[in-house]
Amino acid sequence: MAESSDPQYRGSGTETESQEPDSSLAPQDPVAHSGPKPIQRLLSQDRVSRIIPETDSGTVLTYCSDFVRDFVRSDWNFCTAKMSVASRDKILALDTRFREANAWMDAKLAWSRSFRRRNVSLRYDRREVVVTHSLAGRLARLLNQHDQLFANVLGAYMAHTIDDVQKDDALIGAARHISAIHRLCIPDNDRFARDGKQPDADS
Repeated sequence: MAESSDPQYRGSGTETESQEPDSSLAPQDPVAHSGPKPIQRLLSQDRVSRIIPETDSGTVLTYCSDFVRDFVRSDWNFCTAKMSVASRDKILALDTRFREANAWMDAKLAWSRSFRRRNVSLRYDRREVVVTHSLAGRLARLLNQHDQLFANVLGAYMAHTIDDVQKDDALIGAARHISAIHRLCIPDNDRFARDGKQPDADS
């Protein structure tokens, strides 16, 4: 879910993590709040290890929001594994969804930069993930854009240049576009027509 109207940095930081976050990323501002809880492990790791990836590279995702933290923990491996075995028809559907999400995110980021913003100290955590397909690289970019928007919107909200409704509309919208990609990864390849559409989606 997207962050609530309260301008809080969620997570108490009490959950034990096998890899300690980089201390150099921690804000030095004494009024800074704690960030998302560290990730103990990524789900669906066995699913990724069983596939033969189109690409087998790694990247480091840096995040400061609960939404991206939870997506990386619970949904990243599932989505990238499904992308790696997707048919041409399903890839076409995902490409269309990515284009819609990127267009929306680019426009909303431009909107968020138009407001005066307060400098807000956010704690960023890092997680190394496997990139098994070119679409996974696009997903990583979209998650980065989400947190850029999160920081911009939170700074504008703290500066009282946007209100609760505008803040929630931006963050809920960003989460909705990313979640739509996750949902599109779930159906099997035979559920997609040659034009990338799902024949039974409208029924």
